[in-house]
Amino acid sequence: MESMVGNHGFADGNKRTTLILLNLLIERSGYRLIRSRSDVSIQQEVEDMILNAARKQLSFDDLVKWFGER
Repeated sequence: MESMVGNHGFADGNKRTTLILLNLLIERSGYRLIRSRSDVSIQQEVEDMILNAARKQLSFDDLVKWFGER
């Protein structure tokens, strides 16, 4: 996830592609993300996390913690 969103493999659509790949990986691995806040959907949490990772505001360790909490 960190590499996909950070390496800009495409001219456009890197965050959208990351979102699709992330959802596919989680589903095929038999996992399910659960929201951490009742006022925000899990999809919104994922989108916010991807944007923050793309802005380099989350380290790899931050991402590991983020996924562990969900």
